[in-house]
Amino acid sequence: MNKVVVRLYASLRKYHPASDTNKALIIEVGDKTNLRDLLNELKIPREEVHIFMVNGKWEGEDYPLGDGDRIGLFPPIGGG
Repeated sequence: MNKVVVRLYASLRKYHPASDTNKALIIEVGDKTNLRDLLNELKIPREEVHIFMVNGKWEGEDYPLGDGDRIGLFPPIGGG
């Protein structure tokens, strides 16, 4: 098992209201868990996540998670 730190940003916070900007989720995941699996575990629809950041780098949903990884999940950002 690996422990990862997850921060949800903007509209994704509605899936875990306790995860505000000052509080991250600490989650235990299996050794073969990737970012897609993490979304399923958190019950966040894939189409609502546009950017996956792991340890400060942009990663794809197939990225395998390791112990201590810091994950940021971001929705699509609109603007004009």
